[in-house]
Amino acid sequence: MILVTSKIYYSIAVKDSELHDEVLYADEWSITFLEESTTYSETLLLSDGDDVDIEFGIDSSVFSAEHRIGYVQVTISYSETNQVVGGDPCDSVQGGMVQSDYPAQWTAENNTLTGGSSSCQDISLFLLTYPNYDGQSYTRTAHNQVIALDEWVDEGYGIGSFDVNIKLEVQQSQIPTQNNDDDETVQIDVTFVAFEANAEKLS
Repeated sequence: MILVTSKIYYSIAVKDSELHDEVLYADEWSITFLEESTTYSETLLLSDGDDVDIEFGIDSSVFSAEHRIGYVQVTISYSETNQVVGGDPCDSVQGGMVQSDYPAQWTAENNTLTGGSSSCQDISLFLLTYPNYDGQSYTRTAHNQVIALDEWVDEGYGIGSFDVNIKLEVQQSQIPTQNNDDDETVQIDVTFVAFEANAEKLS
């Protein structure tokens, strides 16, 4: 009985000591992110009723080996090109990022995958690619720099291609005597934002 009791106390003491050592030798690290980006653009002349998919992609050679792609921003812009007397109403444009096997967080809450405009306003879309990335600095407890950064070293997220879908519905002038257009020029800008994570030990 005495031997069993001694063994139990010894095990508890060793475990508590190990936990104490883990806390004792762990440091606080400041995790920050340095971002850089690259943008690809495509200009389309669309006719009334067009429904098209445009492919955009990126490979790992665009950014340095230390960078990971955090998110993708898409801006769809257009203006009414038919400058008739009295004006021609802005056409209706619908845009969306087509969900695919592109490695990203397609179900993230902050995504904006579709949008539309009938007032010539830009359409802004957003897709998170790297899990939980928001670009905000924070502190973490870890034994060393490698462990402090282990959440931000996974490769492959954001590398590949996806489609942006565009639909156009031309709006006709309400003035019968005016010449109406039946097409519109739409520009798509796709920006890939990459980050490099850094860890600095706090004193």
